[in-house]
Amino acid sequence: MPRLSPPVHAALQAAVATRFGQLLRYPSHCDALEEELRQAPATGGRRLSPSTLRRFFGLVEKEGGYHLHTLDTLAHYAGHADFAAFGQALRQQAKVEASHLTDIPELLAMQQLAYPERLLLGYFLGRITRPSTPTAPAPALALRLAAHPAGQEYYVESFVDLAYLNGAYGQVVHTYLQHKFTPEAQLFGHCALFLGEFLAQDEPAWQQRLAQLLDLPVPANCHAFPHGRRAFAELVAAHHDAPQQTPPAALLNRLRQQAAAHAARPVAAPGALPAFYNLFPAGFHFLVAEALFLTGQYQALGEWVAATWTEVPAVAALENNVYTELLYAFEAVAAHRTGGAVHRPTGLRALFMLDTHGWLLDYYQVHLWLVELHFAVDTAEQQELRGYIDTFALQHRMPFFGQLAGLIPPAAPL
Repeated sequence: MPRLSPPVHAALQAAVATRFGQLLRYPSHCDALEEELRQAPATGGRRLSPSTLRRFFGLVEKEGGYHLHTLDTLAHYAGHADFAAFGQALRQQAKVEASHLTDIPELLAMQQLAYPERLLLGYFLGRITRPSTPTAPAPALALRLAAHPAGQEYYVESFVDLAYLNGAYGQVVHTYLQHKFTPEAQLFGHCALFLGEFLAQDEPAWQQRLAQLLDLPVPANCHAFPHGRRAFAELVAAHHDAPQQTPPAALLNRLRQQAAAHAARPVAAPGALPAFYNLFPAGFHFLVAEALFLTGQYQALGEWVAATWTEVPAVAALENNVYTELLYAFEAVAAHRTGGAVHRPTGLRALFMLDTHGWLLDYYQVHLWLVELHFAVDTAEQQELRGYIDTFALQHRMPFFGQLAGLIPPAAPL
C-alpha cells in the first residue's frame, strides 16, 4: 500500500476538506463524508467506509499506508482524475512556487558570502529548521530552501541530517530532487532516501529506490560520498538477499577498483564542495566499511579498513573526525569477531562529547552504541546499550538498528 509523506497527506486532506466545505474534525464529519461520497457523481460510485475516513483524517491511529482505491477515491472527489493526477498537480504547484524564489534577496545573498560564512549560514538554517521531534514534518522554510539553488548547496547538501531521514530531512530531500537535476544531485538524493527506507525496513520502498538509483548515471568526477552511498546500497541489498553468504567477490572487486580511483584523485578546493563532504578524503571507503559493519561482514570489513589506511594514509592523521574514529572502531570490531588482536576503542566516546556537528553525530551515536555492544561483557551494560539503541530506533523510525543489536552475540571477556 502506498505510504504518504506528511506534506502530501496534509495536501490531500486539505483538498478533500475544501470540497466538503469544512475541516473533518469529528467522527460525525466522516459519516457525512461517507454519505456524500456514496451519492456524489464525481466519485463514480466509489465508496469508503467511515472507519477508513477516520484513519485518513487522523481521528484514530493508523500505521502503514493506504490502499490506492482510497487515495484515488479521495483525489477524484477533490476534483482530480485519480491520485496520480493529484500528485502531478502538487508537483506543478511546487514548480510554480519555486519559480518565484529567485526574488528572495536573502537566499540570493548566500552566494555572495565568503565560503566560511556560507557554511555557517547553512548550518544555522539547518539548526533552526530542524524539528524537535525526529519524525516531525519539515517546516515551510526548509522546503523553500530545498527548491532554491543557494539553499540546495548550502543547506540541503551541507546540513545532511541522516537521523531525520524518515522525517523532516527526508521531505527536504524529496523536494530537492524535484528541483535539482544534475546527475550527482540525483544520485546524492536517491541514495539518501534509500538509506532512510532501508533503516525503516520498508522493503517495497527501498527495493524500488534501489532499482531507480542503480539506473542513474555516475558522473566521471562524482564525489566519493554520493558514489559511496550507492556502494553502500549495493552491499546491504546483496546481504539482504543472501544473509548467510559473504559479499559477492565480483561486487567487492568492483568496489575496490572504484575506491582506488577515488583515492588517486586530488582533494577538491574548499570552495568547490558543500560542507557535508568535510574534505574527508576517503568518503567512498568509509561508506563501504559502514555497510560491511552493519551487515556483520567482519572478515571483509577488516580487510577493507586495512586497505583504506594504505590507500588513503592521510585519513589516519585526522583528529576529532567522526569518520576516522568510526573506521578505527570498525577495525577493532572486525578484529574482535575474527579472532585477531582485541582492543576496545576509546576515541569515539570522547568525540561524542563535542558540541560541534551534533546533527551528524546523533546519527552516528547509534553506531557507537553498536560498537560498544560488541565489547560489552557485563550483562547490565549490554542491557543499557540495547536500551539506547532500541530507543533511537523507535524515535527515528529506524527499526533496523534495534534488530541488528539483537543479533550481536555477547562478548567474551577481554
